[in-house]
Amino acid sequence: MGFRDLFSPGRERGAGDKIQRGVLVIAISMLLGMIIVAVLLSVSTRDGGAGVTAFLLFVAAAAVGAALGFMFGLPRARLAENSTASTFYLTNSNLIKVSDWLTTIVIGLGLVNLGKAVPAMRSLAHALHAPLGGTSYAGAVGLSLLIIGVLAGFLLYYLWTSIRVRELLEEAERQNQQTVPELRNQTLGEARETASQSNVTLLVPDDAPDSSLVTRQAVAPGTSVPSGTAVAVSTVEPPAVN
Repeated sequence: MGFRDLFSPGRERGAGDKIQRGVLVIAISMLLGMIIVAVLLSVSTRDGGAGVTAFLLFVAAAAVGAALGFMFGLPRARLAENSTASTFYLTNSNLIKVSDWLTTIVIGLGLVNLGKAVPAMRSLAHALHAPLGGTSYAGAVGLSLLIIGVLAGFLLYYLWTSIRVRELLEEAERQNQQTVPELRNQTLGEARETASQSNVTLLVPDDAPDSSLVTRQAVAPGTSVPSGTAVAVSTVEPPAVN
């Protein structure tokens, strides 16, 4: 879906489209608001560099928050343990594992160092005092921008990842599903061609000729299975023609 489709009237939108549109509108609004804050800070301090520094601090904080939001909101795959279907490819879950590890590390470090948060914030505000114009409120402005940027980036990207990315993954999974065709009462050669058109494979004895007749199939016709699923079939020799 393109950028224009997000704002086209009369179009039916799902939850993911609404979230994507809302996140985009809020992000653009916050960037415009931050530009106004940067201009006002430059005017009040008579230092153009203070406004640029404030804007860059906000963007950097939002990027950190977005990375955390993506890490916390990454959907987890639900695997069916009793599934008998097989595919040529499996979903790579390395990113989800890394997300779990990083989440544990971040929460653990945060709880351990919770008592040092206030002194660290005071030191950070003092460090931002001079780069943001040196006024009495410069440190407070810088600290506020960092906190708002991290929280905004986290919440927006968490919502987008947990809803929109999940919808995209589910859509890709649905597109990967195939329907098992009717293979019975066909010759093995015809059954192989039919299965190939449906992106499924056949499990047959190696010595079965293509002229043999398929009498049974392990997976019922019409069953939805992942692409590449192997369907076992039973065959019999065709009757001899006198």
